[in-house]
Amino acid sequence: MPEIIPPVRLQNVVKDSFTKTEKYHKASAAFIREFCGQYYNSIRGLTGSEPINLIFNAISSIVPALVMTNPTVEITTDYLPQEEYGQLLALGVNQVLKKMKIKDTFRAWIVSAFFGWGVMKTGLAASGGMLQVGDSRIDPGQAYAEVLASENFVIDPSCTSVEKAAFMGDKIRIPRQVLLADKSYNAELVKKLPRSKFKKNERVNDVYGMYSLQDFVDVVELWIPEADAMVTISNPKQMILPDYIRAIDYYGPEDGPYTLLSFTPPVPNKPYPIVPVGIWYDLHKMANEMFTKSMNQAGRQRDILLYNPSVADEAIDVVEAEDGDAIASTDPAGAKVYSYGGQNPGNSAFLQEVQMWFNYVAKNPDQMAGNMTSATKGSKETATRSSIMQGNASIGIEDSRGILYDRASEVSRKIAWYLHNDPLIDLPLIKRANGQAVQVSLTPEQKTGDFLRFMFNIRARSMSRLDPALRSKRIIEFATNLLPAVMNAAMLAMQMGMEFNVQKAVTDLGYELQIAEVIQDWFNDPDYQRKMMLYMNKGPQDTGGKSQISNEGMMQNGGPPMARPVASPETEFNQNAQAGANDAQAMNQGMY
Repeated sequence: MPEIIPPVRLQNVVKDSFTKTEKYHKASAAFIREFCGQYYNSIRGLTGSEPINLIFNAISSIVPALVMTNPTVEITTDYLPQEEYGQLLALGVNQVLKKMKIKDTFRAWIVSAFFGWGVMKTGLAASGGMLQVGDSRIDPGQAYAEVLASENFVIDPSCTSVEKAAFMGDKIRIPRQVLLADKSYNAELVKKLPRSKFKKNERVNDVYGMYSLQDFVDVVELWIPEADAMVTISNPKQMILPDYIRAIDYYGPEDGPYTLLSFTPPVPNKPYPIVPVGIWYDLHKMANEMFTKSMNQAGRQRDILLYNPSVADEAIDVVEAEDGDAIASTDPAGAKVYSYGGQNPGNSAFLQEVQMWFNYVAKNPDQMAGNMTSATKGSKETATRSSIMQGNASIGIEDSRGILYDRASEVSRKIAWYLHNDPLIDLPLIKRANGQAVQVSLTPEQKTGDFLRFMFNIRARSMSRLDPALRSKRIIEFATNLLPAVMNAAMLAMQMGMEFNVQKAVTDLGYELQIAEVIQDWFNDPDYQRKMMLYMNKGPQDTGGKSQISNEGMMQNGGPPMARPVASPETEFNQNAQAGANDAQAMNQGMY
């Protein structure tokens, strides 16, 4: 219980944690300034000091490669009685995530992870009251997930890994009146809290006019796993109070409200991860210095006319002459154009080398952005080199995608926990059963079994957006290739007396091709059985002889006559690179 933890000692430990990580956060702040550029907070800047922002280019290329749409959550279980409820709960989680616009939250989470830790806090929004359900006090508020500033996040300073942390928490800026209105907070201690400060020795109220309307204070909310408690203390860098402002039992998923995202390998015996931008930073600065030097050299380049004083009049005529003019000269050698200054070609070569190394270290953002420059592909392009670079880019981005999907599944599980334990939930949903859309609702009465038996997963590539042209191509290939093959397999299975779920096969193939939302309704026909009976009654009747249905002809000719070869991933990559030529050729040669 939180009562056994000395309040003053805990506040001092939290203060030590904030102090210990100041250098880490200051370095991250410096990297963020480079990412934003010199004009982010200023209308003036030194022109040419930051001509190419490689950090911004890398992050802006990687983020959309990881997240472009809302995720699709799949909930599975090894306990059969819970399977149907798990599918219903997954529909509810997907609907809530879509309403939360979790895509934007995940994108901000990824950007934060490039500058240290991406910290996501999941919980229930304030609703103004608590419900007593049995022995539990439950907040019926809306579940939320928000990204925290890394400098506001605090963790046990003595831990060697996140799993061994004695506490985690975050600093919150909140109006004092909100705390006073909540009876669970110690009102006397809340009144003693100093006003929030925006900078050192500078109150928030003095910086922004809107803050003068409310009295803001800083508090730190801590999750203590061992005590299973949530504790609120003052900001220990401002004031240490003799007691907790609030100490209550923790209500939420067992692994706490915080989900941490990092794309770098863990540091041995250290909880904080390596900052990815810190690995890129030196190359980014070198590239800007070389680019600036080349600009200055190019700016000093001059072409001047040197002439003998005896031909001064002819030199003036040369200066004032228009293109194509003819000028008589007694001594043409007496006036010559000389060039001095200019860019050193070696600087350009070195700049390309730096950009190539940056691209290599940053997981090949140039190729992900479709911007293959001479610095990233070399002077001579070959199919082997392109294949190697594509493979290297895929390894790095797929690893990052796998990490993100694992952490995103943790966030979805926490959202699902709140939905599962909501005593007032009544969420209307649409479920597909037997090829038809059925209206269902997620209510407390449908809860089955233990929540811990569920396993959460983000469907592969569900957060990636498929190019519209490629999407159309896949739909056409599905209709001309896969669909006839599935129907052919269904007829063969029927003749063999085997059950074959056509709709399930078609839907699964659609998910693999990322076109399931289009093709899953193709077979939703409530009157299908009645129509089939009508066709069979009107058509030729079975005379009892040899079956007229045969697949031998199609099999002999390599499948249905409309079939087209399915493109391999390498072929699709090359086709995307030649998209313009493909469209022009399709007009003359037919669709693909």
